[in-house]
Amino acid sequence: MFEEMKDGLENAMHTHGVAFASFGVTDARATRMHNHLGNVDDAPLDDDHIFRIASMTKPVVSVAALQLIARGDLALDQPMKDILPTLGETQVVRQQGDGLALEPLEQDITLQHLLTHTSGYAYDFHHALISELVAQGKLSGIASNDESFLNAPLVFQPGEDWEYGIGIDWVGKIIEAVSGVNLNQYVQENILQPLDMHHTSFSIADLDAAALVPLALRGDDGAMSDITELMPTVTDGPYLGGGGLYSNVGDYLKFMRMLLQGGQGPNGQILPDHMVASMFTNQIGDLQVKHMPSFNPMLAEGHGWFPGTSMKWGYGLMLNETDIAGRRPAGSGAWSGLYNTFFFIDRARDIAGVSMTQILPVYNQAALDVFDSFEQSVFSACS
Repeated sequence: MFEEMKDGLENAMHTHGVAFASFGVTDARATRMHNHLGNVDDAPLDDDHIFRIASMTKPVVSVAALQLIARGDLALDQPMKDILPTLGETQVVRQQGDGLALEPLEQDITLQHLLTHTSGYAYDFHHALISELVAQGKLSGIASNDESFLNAPLVFQPGEDWEYGIGIDWVGKIIEAVSGVNLNQYVQENILQPLDMHHTSFSIADLDAAALVPLALRGDDGAMSDITELMPTVTDGPYLGGGGLYSNVGDYLKFMRMLLQGGQGPNGQILPDHMVASMFTNQIGDLQVKHMPSFNPMLAEGHGWFPGTSMKWGYGLMLNETDIAGRRPAGSGAWSGLYNTFFFIDRARDIAGVSMTQILPVYNQAALDVFDSFEQSVFSACS
């Protein structure tokens, strides 16, 4: 399979100056392809290199929350203020004339809201009001490299709309409160170790830190610059459920394969099959996954997935309701990470793919072209 797509991938990478990328494809039984292109520090990229997978952490933490629901320790409609009182004290920010005003909650934030991005929490780099609070020095942004950004207000009342944001970071805190252990320990013991994902952790201390690949920033002129020093590694926490994992393609293939197998891992059932099915089921009703504008060009470019297509959200996954020509069919689950890591899972055709680069801003054209070429090649080979 890789030989069929290699020329297109190399061309996309060369055109945009992408130094390295890793790719993988699996079905429910085994890995079908796992290859790399390019060099890291003058040596070929290989299976042991580690990537920052950012928001590709969200499906893993969503599985962790669903495990606790399956065990009866959490409920989807449960007010989360019962577990974390702070979630009952947050307010909603609104535009009022030339300024901003805060109003109280009109209903409780539930786990369902947090898991589906309907809580009202937003990212500062995707939402104007939160960005403005950061600019005014009243709030820390996601790039603060700590958890102070969790103090953000909501941008609408819970359940009122869909907005991609920090809800899963709060889910991570809920998992810690309910399980009695930190998020890294819970996820290691209940997901990563049972799936033999030995290259994945919230703490770089669990991994080979020297294998962490460098991070590049793509300028407006297409030139790449190394900004690794601007992204310090995490050892003892805080562990952020919305984007804190280090991992690689080989390990993420194991996670996706578990979902293709209905929650079954090599060492037992990770999640009940009906809960895996719920991840691939529209959980936001008539709401839509929206275009995400950029309010921090270093971190993100504005992006919308397949304009004109109805996009929904399950648990941890974006779902397309119609076929994407030449790419994933209706009902597929997918998402991405800030540093331009991407995956898709097609249960109907029993295929899943993941690609990883390490470039800011997210959704820059270089990374999108590499991923587009990869996904199109996978479905072309499977047709």
